[in-house]
Amino acid sequence: MELLNNILFWVTMVFIIMTLIVFSFQILFGFLFWLKPKKYKKATQFHKFAVIIRAHNEEDVIADSVDSAMRCDYPEDKKQVIVFAHNCTDKTAEIAKEHGARVVIIHDEDPKHKKLSYCMKLGMEQLKADPEGTYEYFLTLDADNQIDKNYIRACNDAVESGVVLGRTFENSKNLTDSVISCMNGLWYIRDNVFACRSRSALNIGCVMTGPSGLIKAEYALNWDALTASEDIEFTLKRLNKDGLKVDFINEAMVYEDMPATMTDMFNRNSRMGNGLFRLYFKEGFTTLKMFFKTLFKRNVPFSLKMTYLDQYFNIALVPFSAICMTWIPLYFIYILIYTGLGNVVVLSGLNAVLDFNWFVIFVVVACCACYFIPFFFQPMFSYFIERKRMNVQRKWVVWVTILLYPCYILFDAFFIFAGFLMKPRWKKIKRSQTKIEQ
Repeated sequence: MELLNNILFWVTMVFIIMTLIVFSFQILFGFLFWLKPKKYKKATQFHKFAVIIRAHNEEDVIADSVDSAMRCDYPEDKKQVIVFAHNCTDKTAEIAKEHGARVVIIHDEDPKHKKLSYCMKLGMEQLKADPEGTYEYFLTLDADNQIDKNYIRACNDAVESGVVLGRTFENSKNLTDSVISCMNGLWYIRDNVFACRSRSALNIGCVMTGPSGLIKAEYALNWDALTASEDIEFTLKRLNKDGLKVDFINEAMVYEDMPATMTDMFNRNSRMGNGLFRLYFKEGFTTLKMFFKTLFKRNVPFSLKMTYLDQYFNIALVPFSAICMTWIPLYFIYILIYTGLGNVVVLSGLNAVLDFNWFVIFVVVACCACYFIPFFFQPMFSYFIERKRMNVQRKWVVWVTILLYPCYILFDAFFIFAGFLMKPRWKKIKRSQTKIEQ
């Protein structure tokens, strides 16, 4: 048993060290929360923007999404709102037209194409038939999104400063509908406050998300990201193929409809987990290869090199989360049972032993360090500094959510892990009727 215990111990230590390496950028960003994101100068000219809203049977919410885009404070001749109606069998297209949007009808009977990536690809193929030069920049939204009235102006400022790909601030439309919606909303707000702002301050690229993307037309019209995680695939492809990183636009606010029930959260996160796991093997290693390929090239900016490494670690979080949910807890349970029966684990080469009491202390300290300390502080801090921009209708929901937030991390990791083991299908989540007042 001594040999087996030593093998298990050292294998676990290797996994823990590798996981800490993968999480290194996230840990670094956690300590750099005081950094301020990049600010863009006010633009001197107005660029052309087309707001693309992707929709599949969204008659309940499409009007609010179109209206929020139409109300944006931006010259009418420099903006247009386009709805991609993907295999819609309800009144989505008719409602979008009534509220002033141009509608691109997409009929695609291939069952393998029933995902957002093909909505983008097929919709963009139709737009390419428009006269050359019609489009300059696209802003991508989902049908359940609403945007701030200054959204396009903030994106225009970024474009004038040279931004080609951008990620805007992803907020929650229905933050306090339930504790579950609040957990999901605080996750994105926390990611913006800690990870995106730190990346922006350090000039490192962010991850583009579907409901909050700014894309120069030449890259959007030739859409080539076709997995279930098309937004992150698009980020990695532009990075690996074109050497382009995604800049953060803190002043442009998009409000997303978050899952409000555990079932909806499972359906969405397991689908995302499945797509990200596949994407890790499809694009992840190429990103790591590009880091080493450019590492000693003087003509490649240091920030771009760090973006390659950060984005590899970012996509690697998914398979390593699986390790955190399987091997490591199972090992801890095994040792707790083994030492609880009065046995002692002798660690060869360390001149150390593990008994029950010391191991219990170790597990408690490790759990506090990895879960409770960062995931109490981060959502609480994010709430305090962004509360004026958050749609908070019931404050008590926020405080209950912060107290329970470490549970969300465990559920999220489990749901993503479940996506590895199954082929989840797209399922529409229940839409909130909450409107963002401008």
